[in-house]
Amino acid sequence: AYISNPLGAPLWHCSIIISFAIAAMNLSRLAVCLALAASTAGAASFAVKPSTAAAAVASQHGRGRDAAVAFRRGGGARAATAAATAADDDDKTSLLASTFNLIKACVGSGVLALPAGVAAFSDSSAALLPATAILGGLGVLSAYSFAMLGRLNAAGEVASTSLGNLWENEIGESSSWLVTLSCLLTPLGAALAFSIMLGDMLSSLATTVGVRGFMATRQAAILSITSLVLWPLCNLKSLAALAPVSMVAVAGIAATCVFMYQRMASGAYAAGGVFFDTIASSLQPSFDAVGMAYSPSMLVLVGMVATAYLAHFTALDFHNNLKDNSMKRFGTLVGLGFAGTALINVAFMAFGFLTFGGNSAGLILNNYSTKDVGATFCRLVTVISLVGSYPIFFKGIKNNYLELTAKGKEITEKMEKNTSRGIILLLTGLALVLKNAGFVVGFTGAIMGSAIIYIFPPMLHLASTARRMEAGVLEKTRGVKIERLISRAIIAIGAILGVLCGIVAVLDSFFPGVL
Repeated sequence: AYISNPLGAPLWHCSIIISFAIAAMNLSRLAVCLALAASTAGAASFAVKPSTAAAAVASQHGRGRDAAVAFRRGGGARAATAAATAADDDDKTSLLASTFNLIKACVGSGVLALPAGVAAFSDSSAALLPATAILGGLGVLSAYSFAMLGRLNAAGEVASTSLGNLWENEIGESSSWLVTLSCLLTPLGAALAFSIMLGDMLSSLATTVGVRGFMATRQAAILSITSLVLWPLCNLKSLAALAPVSMVAVAGIAATCVFMYQRMASGAYAAGGVFFDTIASSLQPSFDAVGMAYSPSMLVLVGMVATAYLAHFTALDFHNNLKDNSMKRFGTLVGLGFAGTALINVAFMAFGFLTFGGNSAGLILNNYSTKDVGATFCRLVTVISLVGSYPIFFKGIKNNYLELTAKGKEITEKMEKNTSRGIILLLTGLALVLKNAGFVVGFTGAIMGSAIIYIFPPMLHLASTARRMEAGVLEKTRGVKIERLISRAIIAIGAILGVLCGIVAVLDSFFPGVL
C-alpha cells in the first residue's frame, strides 16, 4: 500500500523512515564491532612479540636509562609521569567531542546529492532498501579503513602527523606524491561542486526576490560570488575569522534535514500540494514510471557514498588528539562517528527521494520552489556554509599544488598569486560549463574516494606488517595472514569500484542513453 502511494499519509512515511534508520543502526553496530575487534584482537596484525618489543624499547631508550634510574632513586618519577600525562590529556579532545567532530568532518554538502544517486537507477520508493544497504555496507568498510589508519599510527615507532607522513614512514618518500596528488584533487572536486551549488542556489534566491533576466542566471551568480566574495576570502592571510562558519554549517544541516522531512510528510510537493504547480515539470515528483532497475546506474550512488564518508585525511589527527587514545576508545570513536554519519545520510537520502522520486536533482534543494520560504532559508544557510568553507578547500588546493610542482624550491609571493589566479579561473570556468553538482560529487567520490578509503589504508597496512615481520617485531600468525588477504581484497574492490563508478558517472551525466 505504501509503495503504490509513496506520497500518502505521514504515518506511512514515519514508519518507513524508522525502518531505514533501524537498518542503518544495525549496519553501524557492525562497524563498531569491526573497529573494536580489529583494535583489540591480539592475534591480529598488530600483535608484537613481548620479548622483541621489550628489547626494542630498551634499545630506543638506552641512552637515558642511567638518568631515569637516578631520577627514580630521587623519588617523584611516578608523580611526574602522571602529571605529564594529565597535562598532555588536557590539550586533547574528549570522546564525545571527537565523535561530533568526526560526524561534522564526514557530513557536508554532498548529502544533498544522495537522492539523485537513488534516482539514477529507480523511481520506486522500494529502491531505498538496496540504497540503504549500499550506504550501510560501504559505511562499514569506510569505518574499518579509518580505524586501520589509527592502528597503523599506534603501531609505528613514532606518531605520524598526516596521511602523507604515514606514507613516507611506511612506504617511502619517492611515491608520496600519490598522496599529495589525492590531497590536491579531492578539495579541487569539492570546491568545484561548491561553485556549482552556489550558482544554483543564488540564482534561485535571486528569483525569489524578484530579479529577472541575466542577473537571475546561474552564470551571473557564479561570476558575481566568485569575484566579489570568494576571491577576496581566498586571499586572506589567516582563515581564523571563518571559524564560526562551522557552527552555521552544523545548524544548517540540521535545519535542512527537518525541513525536508516536513515537506515530505505534509505532501506539499505531491500532486495537488501547495507547491506542486510552482516548480517545473522536470522537477515535480515522479514515481513508478520506470520502477526498479538493477542496472550499472547503481554505481552512481556508490560513488556518491564514498564522498559521504570521506574523512580519512583526518584519521591521524583524530587518533593523536583523542584523550586517552587507547585502541578501544579509538574504535568506539570510529564506530559512533560513522554510525551517526550513516543515519544522517540515510535521512537526507530518504526524505529527498520520497518527496521527488525519479526527478530528484543533483542538488536536491533545486527541486524545491522559489516560493517556499523554508527552502529559501535552507538555501541561504547553505550558501553561507559553502562560502565559508570554500577558502579552506582553496588553500588546500594551492598548498598541495605547490608541494607537488615546487617541492624543495623557494615559494615566492608572485608564484603564490599566479597559482591562486590559475586555480580560481579553472574552478570558475568549469563551474560555468558543468551544471550538475551530483556528477562532480559522484565522480570525485568514485576516483578519489575509492583511492583514499579503499586503496591507501590497505596498502599502508601491507607495507607496515611486512616491515615489522621482517624486523621480527610482529609474529606471522594466522590472523596476520588473514588480514593481509583482506587488505589485498579491499584494494582490488577499491580499484574496480573507482574505474567502474567513474565511467558510469560520466555516462549517466553526459550519455544517459548508453545506460
